[in-house]
Amino acid sequence: MKKLTFLQIVAATGLWLSASVPAQAAGLDGGQILGIYIQVNSFDIESALLARAQGASAALRKLAAHVAADHIGVRKAAYDLAQKCGVTPTTPAERVAAASDHAAAMQRLAALQGAEFDKAYLRHEEAFHAGAIDAAKKLLEPAASCAELRAHLHEILQAFEGHLSQTRAMAREVGSR
Repeated sequence: MKKLTFLQIVAATGLWLSASVPAQAAGLDGGQILGIYIQVNSFDIESALLARAQGASAALRKLAAHVAADHIGVRKAAYDLAQKCGVTPTTPAERVAAASDHAAAMQRLAALQGAEFDKAYLRHEEAFHAGAIDAAKKLLEPAASCAELRAHLHEILQAFEGHLSQTRAMAREVGSR
């Protein structure tokens, strides 16, 4: 199996920021922000569930189960926020590229096994959460007009930063960086 570099993983995930969040985020409405947010959480649920099933290390499988559970809860909260904000989550057309990038990254991860899978998954997660933090801070939160949505995005940053910290710590342990 071909070993993927960190830059290849970053490019494949699109950091969910560059290819995934429309350039004119300020023009997004609440439904589009929630559509992006739900899609991105779904991406991380899918990759975490793959890692929970395919990870070689028990510690990685435990981290992946934790990440999946957290993102499932966040996705449910996003649907609840849609009701509170009176919007319907909609996925902007620009998100097709992000979905394609995610599918390709999932294929590459699924083809790996053992320690190579663990290392690639940790690189993927590190890039994902770094991008999520950046996008939430710089694009989604400032574009949100619904106070509850803006507050949620602000609050969730701590959890994203926690996932990033845990992922980086585990990556250092397994030498995936």
